[in-house]
Amino acid sequence: MNVPRALRHPILSACLLALALAPLAAPARAADFFLKPGDRVCFYGDSITEQRYYGMDVETFVRTRFPGLAVEFVNAGVGGDRVGGGWAGPIDLRLERDVFPFKPNVVTIMLGMNDAGYRAFDEQIFATYQRGYEHLIASLQQHLPGVRIVLLEPTPFDDVTQAPTFPGGYNAVLLRYAGFVRQLAAAHHLDCVDFMTPLVDVVQKAQAEDPKLAGDVLPGRVHPSAMGELVMAQALLQAWGAPATVTAVTIDAAAGRAIQSGNTTVTAVAASGGGVSWTQADACLPFPILGLHETWWQFPPTERDWGSLSFFTPAPEPKWEATDPGAAQIVRLSGFYAALDQEPLKVTGLKAGRYALTINGAPVGGFDAGQLAAGINLAEYRTPMMDQARQVLDLVWKQTAWRFFAWRGVQTQLSFDADPAVQQAAQALIAALEAQRQAIARQEYAAARPQPAHYEISIVGP
Repeated sequence: MNVPRALRHPILSACLLALALAPLAAPARAADFFLKPGDRVCFYGDSITEQRYYGMDVETFVRTRFPGLAVEFVNAGVGGDRVGGGWAGPIDLRLERDVFPFKPNVVTIMLGMNDAGYRAFDEQIFATYQRGYEHLIASLQQHLPGVRIVLLEPTPFDDVTQAPTFPGGYNAVLLRYAGFVRQLAAAHHLDCVDFMTPLVDVVQKAQAEDPKLAGDVLPGRVHPSAMGELVMAQALLQAWGAPATVTAVTIDAAAGRAIQSGNTTVTAVAASGGGVSWTQADACLPFPILGLHETWWQFPPTERDWGSLSFFTPAPEPKWEATDPGAAQIVRLSGFYAALDQEPLKVTGLKAGRYALTINGAPVGGFDAGQLAAGINLAEYRTPMMDQARQVLDLVWKQTAWRFFAWRGVQTQLSFDADPAVQQAAQALIAALEAQRQAIARQEYAAARPQPAHYEISIVGP
């Protein structure tokens, strides 16, 4: 276990050790969240799902916001897929090989980008989509009794930053497909989440502000960037009732007491030298936004990197001193922090002046008394809690890569070889790789358990 920097200070050791051994503060209300203990979630779709980012975002959010919630995730997205399947096999093979063995009780489906054919609306193509989608739902319900199916409306084709390729544009066609998905969900009493509207909204706002950055949402018109997929994850998490608050703390420095301690336990509040200090035992961690301080691939390494081990490419390291302007714009325009990542800290009762905030001895930032009284959102800063959340994200990426290597690098490639010896060897290798993936997934829970933190606010100037 990594020892927080504050634990290296003898004066704090006894207090923080007691906090480490004490029960955690009451966590965010998992009872109000769509996912429940023991759920197994499968993200099914085409290359936009294969990019893995919205699935990774959801998994990372669940791990950091609900550290003890036992939920498993698997990605079953294949580039080029339609409702009838694609190069990796027809739909019945895809489900039999790529979904059913995982025994999910929650399946999200996003299909339509390829189904509509990248052309003007065609009734016959649309009818094929309708029939294929009905078959897909029926197969899932037949083989997975009680499965909770969540239909995701198709993501947009970028007809905002670039001119439509034909009169009316392809996105208008996709809107008709999205309308059918809504009708299908209503007819089968399934949940349905709109990915189209929030993405188009962000692109339109970005285009009005800075056309050069607007293309960062949907580079190449079809596939969202890692940050674009954050908008999708936000829509899904909000539809699932995800809580916005990480922690909420208000300290009265003059009185030396905590006025508010939401989702955390605050102890040892002490005013001295014009500043104030206290300790916290939080129930969860902030969400680490991938792509805000580092560059992620638009298409992560896959089986198409023939002969390479790029599946195991480490997650990019954040450069905390730099912020990607396009990413920052997407986060702001989508309202992500307000919607899902609020970690407000307010400190009242300080005399006018400039103050430095440190957590576990690490500098967080400088603020004046007015800023601290109004409140800052710690989720927007590098803190020891955010560093810990980044460790969770790294593990989520790592176990996702192991899954793709086992599934796409071995199983899919060898599934067309009927030689029993080949299949026997492949199954043994897949089982070993899956065991390693599960071991990494278990590490996520340990990494996500919040550690005690010591806060100090010290006056540094007038």
